[in-house]
Amino acid sequence: MKNITMVSCQHFQSGIGHYGYELAKHISKKNGQVELYKPFKPNHPDQHYHQHKWIKPIHYRSFRQMHPYLLPLFIRNAIGKTSSDVYHAHWFMSGLALTYFVQKPVVVTMHDVSLLHVLEKGSRYQQYYHWAIERFRKRRIPLIVVSETARQDTIQYANYPQELVHAIPNGINFERFFPTQKKKANEKFTIVYAGGLGKRKNVGLLLKAFQQLEKKYSVQLRIAGAFPERTEYPNIAKELGLKNVEFTGYLPDEEMNAFYNQGDLMIYPSEYEGFGFAPLEAMAAGTPVLCAKGGALSEISGGGAMLLDYNVEDLVNKTSLLITNTDKRMELAERGKHWVKKYSWERCAMETTEVYQHVIR
Repeated sequence: MKNITMVSCQHFQSGIGHYGYELAKHISKKNGQVELYKPFKPNHPDQHYHQHKWIKPIHYRSFRQMHPYLLPLFIRNAIGKTSSDVYHAHWFMSGLALTYFVQKPVVVTMHDVSLLHVLEKGSRYQQYYHWAIERFRKRRIPLIVVSETARQDTIQYANYPQELVHAIPNGINFERFFPTQKKKANEKFTIVYAGGLGKRKNVGLLLKAFQQLEKKYSVQLRIAGAFPERTEYPNIAKELGLKNVEFTGYLPDEEMNAFYNQGDLMIYPSEYEGFGFAPLEAMAAGTPVLCAKGGALSEISGGGAMLLDYNVEDLVNKTSLLITNTDKRMELAERGKHWVKKYSWERCAMETTEVYQHVIR
């Protein structure tokens, strides 16, 4: 295999964009020439990645709510007449673009198919998403998902042939996420959360539990996620009378390791994840993790985290245990550091290459 064209439909600050960058970088080390096409906007925070010759720009205009429907056209224009042995789309929008004009083998990473069974977007978008997967199924496009849970969901909810669905877990960049040598003690026990602030992330449960924790202990809660002002969570915190909650807003990649290291405990209450980067990143940084069970979280993070039920009482009780029991907290942190080592981008790249080799036979 000599030439691989990858297409991401998101900037590198997103989980999907990060996946594309790490995968392309690691595959290119051992398996030939890789070009990765990604959205480009002048002065965007990820503009500096375009200094790499193998990262190609997709120039686009967002048109706001029309963005998902028009982006495949911009992708098609950017790729033009490229010729590769295999084309790899990193989500359904870039997959749609490729299936309309590429004659060579196509692989699509769907990550998961949560939008088929976890309602979070508008009905029109849901229909668009479903239509895209139906198109892939009819054309027998191989799909990559990021956990065995996501694989079973894809077979069930998308009615996808099981021989075409490949479960390949993501990796963690251990050069970015690691324990700092000297961890300064916090004046208040610090609980951290990092990730999206959509409804299924279930941050409201964390805020309700924190109301009780704040009355019992000297604690603070730091929530990292983009555009909190567009969500209900700041108002919920106000209504609950919380005094020690900080919404940091979006934090750039280079600040995330310090954010995790500043936490005495990471809590991740999401209702569903096909994979879930944040709990594993916190483990790699040496921070103990208390994690929900939704979707693939128990599969991907359960071996290194303490798992919680979806109720305030369980969250308060388990957090209280970790606040008051230093030995238990240190034991959990060590378990997480050991567990997360199984998730490497080298492994992800190797198993993805095996899918390429299978489809071009």
